[in-house]
Amino acid sequence: MLEFLTIWTLSLAAVIILVVAVDLIAVAYYLYKAGGNKDSNLARLVGGLKAVRNNVAPLEKHVTALGGGLTALRDELLAVDNSLADAAQILGG
Repeated sequence: MLEFLTIWTLSLAAVIILVVAVDLIAVAYYLYKAGGNKDSNLARLVGGLKAVRNNVAPLEKHVTALGGGLTALRDELLAVDNSLADAAQILGG
């Protein structure tokens, strides 16, 4: 009986070790695939982000001008809002 339990325990331990090893190898593979070489998904993502940065760089002056225009529009809209609030207060009572 003791011999059977020893064999059963060693077999079960071997299976557990094998399953853990397979899982760790799979994790290592997917980590390597995600960012371990120049053709990885992470490297391609970085390349795409650099391309976006380079394509957007010439728009900086236009975006700055647009921001200034939107600020002026906001100020005008706030003035209209204040005028409408005053009119509503006068008409309301």
